[in-house]
Amino acid sequence: MTATWDGLGLRWTVGPGTEVTVEETGTGASHPPVLVLAGGLCVVTLVPPEDQTAWTGCAVFLRRLRDHAEELAVLLEARAGRRDRGEG
Repeated sequence: MTATWDGLGLRWTVGPGTEVTVEETGTGASHPPVLVLAGGLCVVTLVPPEDQTAWTGCAVFLRRLRDHAEELAVLLEARAGRRDRGEG
């Protein structure tokens, strides 16, 4: 995994050994779990807002992230399949 600044923001390229995990940060509502994307020397941590009333909105965002990640996976698999067959 590599991370580079491309002028618009951080570009994180997935590579071998990249992992996604949910990590507990402690017990109780004041220490919510976080989503960790890690590989090599790079780590991206998605942290819920401190305001618990915003957690519902955070859950909505995470579900959108999941849905769009699935959409990207389908597109990548389809394009990889075309390449395997020698198509564009």
